[in-house]
Amino acid sequence: MFPSSLYRRYKSSVSITCIILLLFSFFSFFGTIALSHISEGLVTNKNVNGVVSMTSCNSNNSHVIEVDGICFETLVPERMYRLPKYEEETPIQFGVRITNNSSTPYRFELPRFKPEILNPHGKPIQIDFARNATRRTEEYDIPLISPGKNLDYFMDGKFSWYSRDCIRLSGYGFYGGIWSFYNFKPSKYQIRFTYENHKQFRKIYVDTIGDSEYNDFWTGNITTPLAKLRLR
Repeated sequence: MFPSSLYRRYKSSVSITCIILLLFSFFSFFGTIALSHISEGLVTNKNVNGVVSMTSCNSNNSHVIEVDGICFETLVPERMYRLPKYEEETPIQFGVRITNNSSTPYRFELPRFKPEILNPHGKPIQIDFARNATRRTEEYDIPLISPGKNLDYFMDGKFSWYSRDCIRLSGYGFYGGIWSFYNFKPSKYQIRFTYENHKQFRKIYVDTIGDSEYNDFWTGNITTPLAKLRLR
């Protein structure tokens, strides 16, 4: 048998060891739960139907402007394009990223974004607009952007030969119209967008839905920052 003094020491040592093991198990268990919640939160911030979670604008990005908590960024995925050979075409894509950093959901009418291009001397090139058809408004034309979310809107255009001495950039815009810019040469250009809407409440006929009333349109008049475009 153990002497009583040794037994008390042994019992005390066992008790301390048990307490340490219990504390270690406790923190390990709840630490695992905490990590699992952090991982789940990161997963839910991935793309959802083309809308990405975003909480702030990068103030150091010269292609971004913020108005009333809404950030607008000029997007030009490819900064250099080779002009087409005669009677050929070169596709181009550019657009706008809208980020809602306010606390209010806002709706935007995307076809109202109009491209502007500056020539190598920094002067705006005249835009020609013609309409050869008319289409109705679709739901994707007027998306609602929730707080903390952003949306990328791209336009598809193409460089083509308008005549033997003139290259044109054209694309579709504003419900069936065609916009065009002329006289492109190998050089450096700049591109941006303008957007204007002064009606928060609007009644719009949406295809597949019919007449619908909306009272959440963002109102304002903005010009996005310039982004460089090089042609060769």
